Amino acid sequence: MHKLLIIDGNSLIYRAYYALPFLSNSSGQYTGGVYGFLNMFLKVLEEYKPTHVVIAFDHSHITFRNQIFKDYKGTRKPMPNELRTQLPILKEILASMNITCIEQDGIEADDIIGTIAKCNNCETVILSGDRDVLQLIDKTTSVWLTKKGISEIVKMDEETLLAEQSIIPAQIIEMKALMGDTSDNIPGVSGIGEKTAKALVTTFGDIESLYANIDSGFIKKNIRDKLIEYKETAYMSKALATIKTDCSLDYSFESLTYSLPFNADCVALLKKYEINSILKKKGFFVGVDNIAKKNLIQRKIVEVETQQELERILGGEYTQIGFYFDENEKICFSIDEVTTYTIKTEISLFSILLGTENALKKMKPVLEDKKISKIVCDIKKLMHILPRYGIEIQGEVTDLKLATYLIGTNLYSSDETAEYFEKQREFLKALEDNSLMRLYDEIEKPLINVLYEMEQTGFVIDANEVFRLSAIYDKELESLTHKIYELAGEEFNINSPRTVSQILFDKLSLTPPDNKKSSTNFEVLSHLEDEHEIVPYIIRYRRIQKLKTTYLDAFKTIISQKGNVVHTIFNQMHTATGRLSSSEPNLQNIPVRNDEGKALRKMFISRFDGGEIISADYNQIELRLLAHFSEDEKLIEGFNVNKDIHKLTASQIFGIREEDVTPKQRRDAKAVNFGIIYGISEFGLSNNVGISRRSAKDYIDKYFEQYPKVKEYMNKNVEKARRYGHATTLFRRIRKIPEINSNIYQKRMFGERVAMNMPLQGSASDIIKLAMVKVQRKFKEANLKSKLVLQIHDELIVDAHPSEINKVKEILKICMQNVVTLKVPLMVEINSGKTWFDA
Repeated sequence: MHKLLIIDGNSLIYRAYYALPFLSNSSGQYTGGVYGFLNMFLKVLEEYKPTHVVIAFDHSHITFRNQIFKDYKGTRKPMPNELRTQLPILKEILASMNITCIEQDGIEADDIIGTIAKCNNCETVILSGDRDVLQLIDKTTSVWLTKKGISEIVKMDEETLLAEQSIIPAQIIEMKALMGDTSDNIPGVSGIGEKTAKALVTTFGDIESLYANIDSGFIKKNIRDKLIEYKETAYMSKALATIKTDCSLDYSFESLTYSLPFNADCVALLKKYEINSILKKKGFFVGVDNIAKKNLIQRKIVEVETQQELERILGGEYTQIGFYFDENEKICFSIDEVTTYTIKTEISLFSILLGTENALKKMKPVLEDKKISKIVCDIKKLMHILPRYGIEIQGEVTDLKLATYLIGTNLYSSDETAEYFEKQREFLKALEDNSLMRLYDEIEKPLINVLYEMEQTGFVIDANEVFRLSAIYDKELESLTHKIYELAGEEFNINSPRTVSQILFDKLSLTPPDNKKSSTNFEVLSHLEDEHEIVPYIIRYRRIQKLKTTYLDAFKTIISQKGNVVHTIFNQMHTATGRLSSSEPNLQNIPVRNDEGKALRKMFISRFDGGEIISADYNQIELRLLAHFSEDEKLIEGFNVNKDIHKLTASQIFGIREEDVTPKQRRDAKAVNFGIIYGISEFGLSNNVGISRRSAKDYIDKYFEQYPKVKEYMNKNVEKARRYGHATTLFRRIRKIPEINSNIYQKRMFGERVAMNMPLQGSASDIIKLAMVKVQRKFKEANLKSKLVLQIHDELIVDAHPSEINKVKEILKICMQNVVTLKVPLMVEINSGKTWFDA
């Protein structure tokens, strides 16, 4: 059985460098970091006995994350020169050991680690001192954390992580989105620390669910205000904290094998650099008994160099082709399960090679042949790349990456296309066995085309409005700056928290809450608002500055480089519940709660003269699904006669007439309604609503007295998940919940909350996706010019042609409200206007 060891090269050598004294050889070359690295490396090899090893290194300081946030890792000190000179030595020695090292411009070592860990479905250990990689833990992947220099290792898996931190691996990202990370200079939500972040994450699961329920009533007002103000920062921080698992890397799994003992060249290098004590490790070097031998099975890979070779291969008889192509122009394909053909495109002095364009020109008839089915990984990505070469993939397509997402295993990604045929049979059988074929065939697979067209269409922004708002905020920032300087009595860097701290606490002698003199976050400034006139101006300055740099400056760059259409990417395979996410840029995260945030939506307009932006939003879809699944008569009746469900719940809980329900009672009932969906405890409800635990318990008890079938339904969900290990949605989407049978209380409680919520939130995701497919189909059947441009959880946004506005509204209402038949009606609220703000 394959066992993969992935090492965080930079982390390990940094730890070794600082843990050991400044060791050097007779020529004065520092070697302590190399010695410490190799010592730990051999120790792990001996204990874990991997069959495959890869070491990831950072290539440069600037990565794609600096494009998201220019100050990412801005507080990091440069690598000490005494350590920098050791890296070439370490890599030279590792090369002599035949240990694969990978580094790539534009991404971090963590992204290389994440991609390799998630793309190779085998037992995997990640060795690192960086806790960021804990997010990569899954059923096959564990993390060995280095502690106390290089002398101690802590082994972390799903169970130990939950026991230690009460969260699951994916929630490492959600925590950082909220609390930030000072070591990487990730801002997070100002004023939210680890305790609050953990409470929110364990309640809602992720920040998408948190913000989808921001007005549910069971989040404390001061926390809610911070979340709303720093919403865009939270989503940006999540993007920064998320390790990429889909990087295009030039390696093959079989290239990660190694052989013991290490050869004479390795021994010679260790002697050259006088790292002789490492040679005392028995069994690792030539002349010492082996402790392991690699078991190498060669996969047949054939390089195709000429046009004639390619024509001969493609000219055979076959009905399927496995195909891989990426942005780096690497082409691989297979017409059987044995051979992976790679197109050799690099420059050669001895032959005229095919080149990417010539190779794809020869492959075009095959890729566009409807009679030849295609097996690929991530068809949407190919749909964006191949048209540049005049190719549109046609015929039946199996997307292996999508299939594994639905099955609930690691997302499949490989360039060894000979594997695709076996994987196709394996994955399609798994879809069939788990009753997932309808979800795959009717929702997720046709949705790919919908998302691709939405990404191609984009959302038009009004350049004049962008520059107008930017000018207004520039002018206000200038005015605020002068006022702040005047009140401070001097000029200073308002964007520097340290300098602001010196002005407020040293010069102006303000008293920070809880003696947090070094902090000037939103929570601290909020406490100081009434102490000095300067504080509200600083708060306002930061809000406008963030708004301008995060959105207006970014959109101005888009306009100058690409025109006035913003093209986001819809991520179909990122969430456990099936929800879509948006990135590059994240249009689902355009703020709406404050006046300045709302104004940003005025920038988004129709592409048509006289056109309108139409918003169609499901009304309380998760509560309606709760009524449907639970079959509770009172809930069903309430929705069927179109009652205010929160007022109805308040009347039931407080034992009063609906017309006598006060606004506060309605808010409390709303918090209970949404809290029930998330399996909230009396403690959680008391914190969120601001009532005693006794009152919270009373509310919940009365709720279940009035809606007994809801409690029965929730209990059944938990029992089913405990029995089968997963929860399912209306369309049989699976979310595995191994935590539910844990003997660790926190882990088990998390599993129970997931079991209660997944059928509701996941079904809502399925419904909106199916609605998108049906709406798009109707638009095409009616030959409409109007376009779907955005989806935000339970809402669809359409850019409507002026002659089609009423028709679009009709299609949206019919398709969305009739997409499935429930025991209660699905209701859709439709609004329109000249801008997204108006809609």
